[in-house]
Amino acid sequence: MKQWSVIIVDDQQASIDRLLEWLEVLPNVNILSTFTDPIRALTFLRFNQVDLVILDIQMENMDGFGFMSAMPKKKSKVILYTAFPEFEDRGYQRNVVDVLLKPVSQTRLLIALDRLDTEMRLNSPELDDRHSLDHYDAYFNVKGPTRYMRKLVRFKDIIYITSSNRYVFIYCNDGNDPLVSNSLLKDIRDMLPRNWFIQCAKGYIFNSMYFNSYRNNKVKLNHVEQEIPVGNKSLYKDFWDLIQRNVI
Repeated sequence: MKQWSVIIVDDQQASIDRLLEWLEVLPNVNILSTFTDPIRALTFLRFNQVDLVILDIQMENMDGFGFMSAMPKKKSKVILYTAFPEFEDRGYQRNVVDVLLKPVSQTRLLIALDRLDTEMRLNSPELDDRHSLDHYDAYFNVKGPTRYMRKLVRFKDIIYITSSNRYVFIYCNDGNDPLVSNSLLKDIRDMLPRNWFIQCAKGYIFNSMYFNSYRNNKVKLNHVEQEIPVGNKSLYKDFWDLIQRNVI
């Protein structure tokens, strides 16, 4: 996933701090700067490439709509951040990505960022490859049962990986028996692209491209009969973030 460059403009530092608490842990968000003075933020935009501006509407020196009118004619997107729901319609009329109401929840913020991701990809089709393992040809070689035997496994063909005792079992979409490795699960996990491969419990990693559903603390994967377990929310945050996104 592309890393989006972001600035936050809000005359209340407490509101900025709340957003930073969540944004700074997201790997696809790069916070370039924050501003309590909108004039300084406009100056920054004139000299820096910014993908997204998270913008308060009610500010002392300039409101958010005046700020958007004064923004340089670049491709920066805007997410409005306001305590006043009456500004929502006016915001969407200005083609903002989203309008967030204070105090925003982390889940709602992630939905807004997903909308940004979708909108940027529509405007930049060349980014689509980053969002599909079909265009991802990385692989590793798994040792075979005989000496010097190796089996090439492309990441996009892996459905899930599990560990038991001192072995790791790699299940692929070819329908064959799992490949067996004596490497550590942690070492294999570190080789995999984190955009797609999610650890959901101790000893279980799955390819999110095969995710079907979550119910009763189990994950159902496409093309797999066996459901896999889910661990504690505090330990497997990437999984819980995945299932909270785009909920309708």
